[in-house]
Amino acid sequence: MKKSIFVKSFIITLLSVLILFISGIGITYFSNKKLVSERLMTETDLVSALLNSTDNFDKLDIFRNQDKCRITVISRNGNVMYDSDIHEQLENHMDREEVAAAIAGKPKTVERYSDTFHCKMTYYAVKTQFTDGSEAILRLAVKSAEINDYILSTIPFLCLALIISAIIAGVFAKKLSESVANRITDISKSLKSVNDGNYIPLETDMHDSEFYAVYDEINVLNSKTVLHIRKEENERETLNSVLDNISQGIIALSKDQKIVFINGSALSLFGGNGRVVSKALVYLIDDTTLLNKIIDAQGNTNSRFECAFGEKTLLVEVVLPHGHLLRDEISSIIILSDITIQKDLARQKEEFFANASHELKTPLTAMLGLTELALAKSEEENTKRQLERIHKESLRLSDLISDMLKLSHLETLQDENTSVCVHMDAVANEVITELSESIKAKNITATVSGKATVFADEKRMFELMQNLLSNAVNYNKDGGTIETVFEETSKSTIIRVKDTGIGIAKENIPHLCERFYRVDKSRSKKTGGTGLGLAIVKHICALYRAEISINSEIDVGTEFVIVFKKDKNTKI
Repeated sequence: MKKSIFVKSFIITLLSVLILFISGIGITYFSNKKLVSERLMTETDLVSALLNSTDNFDKLDIFRNQDKCRITVISRNGNVMYDSDIHEQLENHMDREEVAAAIAGKPKTVERYSDTFHCKMTYYAVKTQFTDGSEAILRLAVKSAEINDYILSTIPFLCLALIISAIIAGVFAKKLSESVANRITDISKSLKSVNDGNYIPLETDMHDSEFYAVYDEINVLNSKTVLHIRKEENERETLNSVLDNISQGIIALSKDQKIVFINGSALSLFGGNGRVVSKALVYLIDDTTLLNKIIDAQGNTNSRFECAFGEKTLLVEVVLPHGHLLRDEISSIIILSDITIQKDLARQKEEFFANASHELKTPLTAMLGLTELALAKSEEENTKRQLERIHKESLRLSDLISDMLKLSHLETLQDENTSVCVHMDAVANEVITELSESIKAKNITATVSGKATVFADEKRMFELMQNLLSNAVNYNKDGGTIETVFEETSKSTIIRVKDTGIGIAKENIPHLCERFYRVDKSRSKKTGGTGLGLAIVKHICALYRAEISINSEIDVGTEFVIVFKKDKNTKI
């Protein structure tokens, strides 16, 4: 590094001196040309003062010998009257540039090659007047070689100056390179110490003004960096501690499907150790079924599934990370939950309800049969009314048991494995046909518009529409309407069920999907129902991760809006 700085600084300094050297030669050359021009002008004025008549040409010879200038007198018509260096007849000089300029009253210095002397000459001419009133052109000339000779004579001195400058430049470059290299080394050590966790601040003299401000800024920046690194390390330790102590197993995978992070719960689950980090997932999970399911789920936005693992049942979620920094390092995060106990409890719960319903439905079925038989044989009106009431309440109790079983079963489900493409408009029409007697009794107009499909269990979708439309019929006004509208987009399937019923107050809407919740208990008793219909709707929506919203206004009507998102996780 020091050598590089030395070479670069030396070259820069030497180039600077060389430029100055060349500039000096140029300045000298042009300065001398200017001096020559000024000399010719001055001497031309002197010679013109001596030249009063043609009889004074002898005086010009004396001047020529003293100043080594070529003197030429030219008539107005261009003929040479006198030349100090050539004594024979010369050609007409009217075409000479300097002569033409003098005649025009604009004298100037002209440099050109002379065929007579075979070298470059510098000329200057002016008009002069003799005592007899006649005019002529006075021209003086010197050899340009004399100028160049003068410049050449200065070159040795300039070369000596160049050599001395080069030596000085070398010494300066050496000291500069050593100084800069030492500074850079100090800065490099300080920056490296930040990364190593053993920060060494830079020290410099306040009088060293060139580097004091730089060192001070670097020290401030390094201090902030150290604090930031320590803060990140503390946060990382805290996060790792939290992740290690949660019951769920967490595994983070890189883009090449290698383990980036694994917490203690995941290690305990698979019997691994910390050495699996940076290795492929197959080194940790030897269960082929589970491994293949995780790999298959990698392409989904978010995937969730259950899988048997030995005697355990695992709920596996494959989540894609949020944020650019995470996505650059981590391709997916696997969350593993041991739901063995929950599955056992759900199974026990379902078995209990199934047994309980069987035990309840057996005598209930007998009651219904006996009641129907008694009604057929009874002739007394009072007895008949009592038997009809018993029969009605028995049917209501049977419906209640059925809805409780449905709800219990839905609560135990984590996913639906019997999904098919269900045409929701066809299901709605089927439900309306089933409810036709109730619809006709209240003179309700029920319409279905639009088409839509949902990838789900057909029985579940029938239950969904049945409960929604039954609710719309039971709480509608006589002569009211029910509009069922289906809409399908590229991202979702939307179901709207709108009635012109009694409406619901805003404070009651959040509780509608709760079990046995009734807005108006007296009216609900008249309309029948178990109070579990909307709770079943809510659980079906939750099973397929659909969104449900309710809009209602008293004495205007109610609208239920259900949105099924089209993605691989909801299977629609």
